Amino acid sequence: MKTVRPAGLLIAVLLALTGCYREVSDATAGPAQRRYTGTAPWTIDGVRPGQDFEAVKRRLGEPREIRGATGQRTATWSGRDTAVTFAADGRVTEVMGSSVEAGGEVLFRAGASEADVVQILGPGKVQKSHRPTGGVISLTRVHTGTALLYDNNGVRFELPVFGEATGHFLARRAP
Repeated sequence: MKTVRPAGLLIAVLLALTGCYREVSDATAGPAQRRYTGTAPWTIDGVRPGQDFEAVKRRLGEPREIRGATGQRTATWSGRDTAVTFAADGRVTEVMGSSVEAGGEVLFRAGASEADVVQILGPGKVQKSHRPTGGVISLTRVHTGTALLYDNNGVRFELPVFGEATGHFLARRAP
């Protein structure tokens, strides 16, 4: 019986792993990882700031709950991670949800990696948040989160990144 030396085993494992490695490019990426080049406005779960309440209802159905009596109201839907805020005139001012779409196509969902978002939408602006470390007087800071910011036809999209994955997305009229 032949004995396998640990160094030989390590080399065999490394050689096997190098065969599994490949870089993702536009040519080799799956459809969900290709750069979006269309011109359709982006939405979150099919909703975009500026739409009226009836258009949102046609898209998402009857809301499960509406909070707020006068002025600004926020509606949520059963079975969806979507919350839509409406101004007093019934127009969407802000939408939070779990997918970014364009032209009826889902570009990516919450949980996508930062690299996937950048691959699909391009680099965007990066906003990092920090908190002080230590006591009252602190000269150091700890990174607490990152958000990728994109402006699409007058609407600001905020895509938070927690660790390796994105969270729920927010869209509002660009400032």
